[in-house]
Amino acid sequence: MEPTEEQFLVFNALDTLALILGDFYDERQGNWYIQTPSQILPLSVILPNGEIVPFEFVQDYDQP
Repeated sequence: MEPTEEQFLVFNALDTLALILGDFYDERQGNWYIQTPSQILPLSVILPNGEIVPFEFVQDYDQP
């Protein structure tokens, strides 16, 4: 599975603002994991719909 257009838009905006310290795209789940300098969301996930959620929201959720 490739990243969605929504994920690319969010990622590119954050990258342009130099807010991406690291990233990993999980092709199986379709989630884009990012590391940011934010104290609130240091480890976050860009969901396929473009929503950014804390890593903790998806770490225990395993899709088939």
